[in-house]
Parts: sequence; C-alpha cells; structure tokens
Amino acid sequence: MTYLETLTNSRHSSESMAQSLNAMILDIRKENIKRSLSDWDTVGHRQAYVATIDDVMYYDDSKAENVNATWFTMENLVRPVVWIAGGNDTLTDYSELRKSVRENVRALVCIGKDNSRIKEAFSKAVGEIYEAKSLEEAVNVATLLAKKDDIVLFSPASHSENRRENFEKRGQRFIESVKALQNERHQ
Repeated sequence: MTYLETLTNSRHSSESMAQSLNAMILDIRKENIKRSLSDWDTVGHRQAYVATIDDVMYYDDSKAENVNATWFTMENLVRPVVWIAGGNDTLTDYSELRKSVRENVRALVCIGKDNSRIKEAFSKAVGEIYEAKSLEEAVNVATLLAKKDDIVLFSPASHSENRRENFEKRGQRFIESVKALQNERHQ
C-alpha cells in the first residue's frame, strides 16, 4: 500500500492527513508517520472507526451534532456511504450538506420522531431513504443496504431527541449495535 493510500484509508483520514502533512514539513520520515498512524486515537465519537464487517467499514461520528460537523466528515470520505442521521430536528438547515451528500451518500437511514425535513432536504440527492424507529434498527437497515467497500456512517447532524442522551451515550449505543452485529456474523 502506498503512503497516500495509508493516509486516505486510515481510520482517522482527515486528522491523520493534517498531522501527516505537518510531520512531512518537519522532515519526519514517512515510515515513522505510517507507524504512528496505527497507534493514534481520535476524540471519542468523532470520525471513530468501530469495525469492518463483511468488507463494510463502520464509523461513529455521533459528536457531529450539527450540519457543519457532518459536512466536515462527508468531505473527507473516500468510499460510498450509507448514512445514519437525524434526531431532534429543530429547524435545521441542511442545504450546506446537499452537495457532499449527493457526491458521497448512496442511502440515508433517518432516526428520530419526525424525519420529514431531513427526508425532504435530501430526497433529490440520495437514491434511497429509509426510516428507523431506533438507532439499533438503523444499524440493521444500514447493514442491509451497504455493499462491499461501503462505509456505514453514524453522523446525526442534530442533537438526540432524548434530552437525557448526549452524543457519548448515543455513540456508545451505535458501537454496541455494531459490535453485536459483528459477534452475530462471527458465530
């Protein structure tokens, strides 16, 4: 694998690319940069690699509770995406995301009580849009939709509809759902 492939396929591509470019400016050898990437962790629940199941990569980006954070993630993806999004839609303006979604997202799985705004915002940008009653159901639906080499991305672009659940709890539920799926597949 080339150095650039290592960067773009890294579990933390956007952060690793920036840090690697800084290291290259300082004349740090590529081999040392590559080795350090395998040990580096991101902030919890922000573009965090969870698992690869049947050649599909799962990422937890539950900290992306606004359109700008989700946009940043979308702009740094290198594979087709099945996107899990939604929650407490408080008149969110999704227009900033349309171009990235059109370019990167194959299918959208909406979570939340009222998904009409998010579905309307992306109806022309995404071929397939589904609704799920829970995050666990959304993971199962996304898994069915995902194809080899896709990414299942949980990046809500809004706060949780459950006021007692913060991004950490929601991200942990996503991780647990993916790990349960992984255990099912390996039995």
